[in-house]
Amino acid sequence: MEEDKELIEGILHENDISFEKLILKYRKPAIYFAQKILRDPYIAEDVVQESFADFYVYKERFNPKYSFKTYLFTIIRNKSVDYIKKNRITFEENIEISTEDTTEKAYLNKERRDIVLSKINELKRDYRLAIYLVEFEELSYKEIAQIMNKNIAQVKIIIYRARKKLQTLLKGEV
Repeated sequence: MEEDKELIEGILHENDISFEKLILKYRKPAIYFAQKILRDPYIAEDVVQESFADFYVYKERFNPKYSFKTYLFTIIRNKSVDYIKKNRITFEENIEISTEDTTEKAYLNKERRDIVLSKINELKRDYRLAIYLVEFEELSYKEIAQIMNKNIAQVKIIIYRARKKLQTLLKGEV
């Protein structure tokens, strides 16, 4: 968080290296987040690029007392939803997760992870998004509420219902 503040301060002073470092830090999680919504890696990449560009163009609007990650993910969510609405697209692809850990334990858990991810993919969009943000990005309910444009109570309900639905879907699978 402190590093982000320093990078953003550099960006506000037209330091392109700071902007490049910020992109390198958040590019992968941002693309993965966009893929959760859009389900297409190429469109997700475009949306993330547009989101970083919008941040740079309108950088003065960012309030440094808030988390940059939350701010960026909110931009990505809004752009993704706009894209879906504009193009009236429904996606049927499955979520994939990159497994960089090649230990034996990770290999043995891959099948279980694949089952869980396939079941997460069956959840409706708000449930899928909330589960991703809380479990994979480890964001707070407050940050998730900002990203999803909901209040904290709504986020708690969505996450509770998503977990219950996921438990039902996973019964007998894992």
